[in-house]
Amino acid sequence: MSGASSAGTSNSGSSSNEGQTAMKLLLRRFALVLAAAGPLLLSLTVASASVRVDRVVMTGLASLGEQEMAEMLRIAPGSMLDEEMLRRGIKTAFLKGIFEEISVTVREGEQVVAEVKVRERDRIRKVRLTGAAQLPEKLIRGQFLFKEDELMGYDQVRQSLDLLKAWFSEKGYPAAEITLDVVRTDRPYAVDLDLRIEAGKPLLIRGITLNLAPASPEAAAERRRLLDELSAISPGDVFDHERLGRVLRHIRNSLKVRGHIKPVVGPYSFSDGILEIPVQPGRRLEIIIEGNKALGTKTLMKEISLTEMEDINDEVVGEAADRLLALYHTEGYPFVQVAPVMKADGEILKLSFFVYEGQRVRVGKIGFSGATLPAGTLKGVMLLAEGGPYNPDLLERDRESVRDLYGALGYLETVVKKIEVAMSEDKGSAGLTVQIEEGERTTIESVTITGSRPEVAEELARVSGLKTGDPYNEVDISDGRFRILDHYSRTGYSAADVAVQREILDRRARVVFQVTEGAKKYLGTTVITGNTRTRYKVIQRELLHKDGQPFDHAVFAEEKHKLYKLGLFTDVEIETADVEGDRSSVLVKVTEGNAGSVEFGAGYAEHDRLRGFVEVSYRNLGGMNREGLMRAEVSSLEQRYLLQYNEPWFLGRTFPLRVFFQYDKKREINASTKEILYRLTRYSLTAGIEKKLSSVMKSELYYEFALVRTADVKPDVVLTKEDSGTIAISSIKPALVYDTRDNPFEPEKGVLAGASLKFASFLLFSETNFAKLELYASRYQKLGRGLVLAVSLRGGVAYHFGDTQELPLVERFFLGGRSTVRGFDQDTLGPKGADGNPTGGNVFLMGNAELRVAIGKGFGLVPFVDIGNVWVNTKQMHLTDLRYTTGLGLRYNTPVGPLRADYGYKLNREPGESRGALHFSVGHAF
Repeated sequence: MSGASSAGTSNSGSSSNEGQTAMKLLLRRFALVLAAAGPLLLSLTVASASVRVDRVVMTGLASLGEQEMAEMLRIAPGSMLDEEMLRRGIKTAFLKGIFEEISVTVREGEQVVAEVKVRERDRIRKVRLTGAAQLPEKLIRGQFLFKEDELMGYDQVRQSLDLLKAWFSEKGYPAAEITLDVVRTDRPYAVDLDLRIEAGKPLLIRGITLNLAPASPEAAAERRRLLDELSAISPGDVFDHERLGRVLRHIRNSLKVRGHIKPVVGPYSFSDGILEIPVQPGRRLEIIIEGNKALGTKTLMKEISLTEMEDINDEVVGEAADRLLALYHTEGYPFVQVAPVMKADGEILKLSFFVYEGQRVRVGKIGFSGATLPAGTLKGVMLLAEGGPYNPDLLERDRESVRDLYGALGYLETVVKKIEVAMSEDKGSAGLTVQIEEGERTTIESVTITGSRPEVAEELARVSGLKTGDPYNEVDISDGRFRILDHYSRTGYSAADVAVQREILDRRARVVFQVTEGAKKYLGTTVITGNTRTRYKVIQRELLHKDGQPFDHAVFAEEKHKLYKLGLFTDVEIETADVEGDRSSVLVKVTEGNAGSVEFGAGYAEHDRLRGFVEVSYRNLGGMNREGLMRAEVSSLEQRYLLQYNEPWFLGRTFPLRVFFQYDKKREINASTKEILYRLTRYSLTAGIEKKLSSVMKSELYYEFALVRTADVKPDVVLTKEDSGTIAISSIKPALVYDTRDNPFEPEKGVLAGASLKFASFLLFSETNFAKLELYASRYQKLGRGLVLAVSLRGGVAYHFGDTQELPLVERFFLGGRSTVRGFDQDTLGPKGADGNPTGGNVFLMGNAELRVAIGKGFGLVPFVDIGNVWVNTKQMHLTDLRYTTGLGLRYNTPVGPLRADYGYKLNREPGESRGALHFSVGHAF
């Protein structure tokens, strides 16, 4: 790297160069022929003084906007500019990895103009493949070094062709001819690659010879098995080294599974079309276990696990016997004995394990001598427990655990002697006595910070978490040291170091944290790389750090989490580069994933019968993380089509905007008689915003306009004239949601609660007037492994006003079915008409409780209790009218949620009602 500088003063009446100074910095990426000399060339001609820039002109940009480039270079109208700033800015910009050349020229005249000229590296738009029909195109593209939408590396062309040719040779085409042409497109810095492949004549297998050695009585049967496993390759196939290697590895693994020790398969030879494969199976191991009763042979065989061993010797056999002993000890058999006997019989090696199990022993009473700590506290750190299996292997570990507990409480002189074991007369239980010499307790007399700035010493002592009078504990001291280091790393001192000195005298400890702060580190310019489809703004607005902020690793971790949550990237890395002097440039590297998805599914429910859906979505419209979605759902009773648009940053703020257009066409039927109660057609447009109030709370505000047409309505279902015909409903719906669940699909702990109010009025140009309030709260609590208690309470009330006599049919509350009160058919709980058809109501109350029990292999059992009812209005509401059901459900976990079958039984069944109902669905009831 070379540089030159000059300084001058402009005077009136000088030559054409007078009156202006030039500042120019050029960085050029060497061409392939100069790569050995170095990747960059720097030439520099600058003015001696800095200048204030009035205008910035940029040319040559294609992959990024001028704002992003200006931020990397730190050039903007009104900013001061000098040689060193330019040097750092250009070095920072090169971190993006897409530039071939950057030059900046600053000219003074009536205005100071900074001219930025760039030349980007070429990017591959398309890879066109011709020829090579013999091999799948996907495989070839996977082996080709260059990929679409990646930067073109001209210095890697020869390597890419050599690697691809070598791969074709491995696949059985040694004469393949491969050429690559780079074609420039009409887009700036975009090239197409034409990859032409002539595979040539392949090597074909004419015959296969299997050489099995040594000969044995089992050789014929073994040969047949090996030939069956070799059937994946046959005469006439192309001689594919890669495929053959997989087959031979499979054969070797099969031999090992069948008990052969150190089998040798290959190396193969291929000549004149004949493939010759030598196989030496090796001796076969037969394992026999005798004398075991308490533990099954299959369980013991898993513990022995000798199939992966390359050799069987006394040491290996001894280790297997020790594993059997340890397994029996964990089950409470301390007297077990295992005697291995190995005997060779030709090519068969017989290994027998003779087991004497002895009596099972449980832990009796555990006592402590010399201890002042509560016995329950001491027992709590031991793995051996009263009534549990006695495992002698845990005695030493428990002794150390008790000693560590005392150490954590400041008893540095405590001695825990060997645990005494007293067997009962019948050898069925073992009493344990732990002998302890506690000694005196050591406490912290003082905590001192040295080496830090005086103004932060007191704060660091507080951060350490150590207090005068606390028990002396090495773990706490180590934790305190790490807390101080973490404090420094969060405030810009990433190179800080903390050493600990201890002075203990008369059981009083003086703790000194010796701090070496180092230089404070600040963050500089942010450079974002890897975003070819996602705009700079989308990533930049998720970042929390600011230019000039002290270095803080914790902020980077939070930023990575936020970027992953966008759903656009498969990998996110954030690191720093020291190219700005006292500031560290922040390099955000992202790898973009596929933003589009297609989902489909089919299922069965007890009310809808057959059902299915297809969904197509793309979550990065315009590169701005905007999502467009189309979804179609069809069942035997309903058709639903949905168009959805999501804008995550509405008006430049973190207000997600969602817009839905939905079409529904359904038949509502009587669950018992299957008669049609009414037909409904609904067009609705919904738009609204959401605001995250905290990490667990969000607010929503939606507007909905719906045109609803009901037809063929049963007379007893009609409560008002609006129940038949077409009605326009215009409403707003504010809501609050509180969510602390650990997993929205399979919650094991947390709370989901919320409230929503739907308000429709003529003021909103609605043809009906009502207000509908709904409240809900669900709690999830893990009780043990595979055991979760879930409870839920839901309620709602609606009022009509103005000239509206009743709520429209589509706005009334209905209960009964797979997600409300199980045991009742869909929508059958609540008020009914003269013919017994449900009419819905204006008030409902419902509670659910279920115990989700995992029983293994994805299955689960769920006993449940549901209560609830619907009333016409609040005046008719009586808690004595609540209906109760109980039942049992079966679950099977799938990626889209649990498949469930629930049978609910009515506890307070009324005359004429069924005993219960069976429900099928996907997902939890709540």
